[in-house]
Amino acid sequence: MPEPTTTAAATAITLSAASLLPFINGNALLGAVFGAALFATTKEDLKPLQRMLTMLLATGIGYLLTPEIQTRTFISNDATAGMVAAIFSLPIILKIMVWVDQSNLTDIINKIFRGGGSS
Repeated sequence: MPEPTTTAAATAITLSAASLLPFINGNALLGAVFGAALFATTKEDLKPLQRMLTMLLATGIGYLLTPEIQTRTFISNDATAGMVAAIFSLPIILKIMVWVDQSNLTDIINKIFRGGGSS
């Protein structure tokens, strides 16, 4: 894995560049990244690729669920709502990743499209 300072610098540069776009909510994006990073750095049993995919998925889900969390809870800050959404989405993402890793393709197709399956 790369150095933590290199990763932090790359993340800061990416967030800064993304927040300059007019249609990106920089606060929600920052909160989602912090929530994903908090969980990804505390989990010790993840492989590097799983850690990166988990961070990307949690950041995306946290960013997308920020408005929903703000309307349905008492949280009014974009960054806090993004962080909460990213943190609570990660256990679900990890469970799905383990299920996909342990299943074969026919089990996944049967479970998704036909409603059955062995797992």
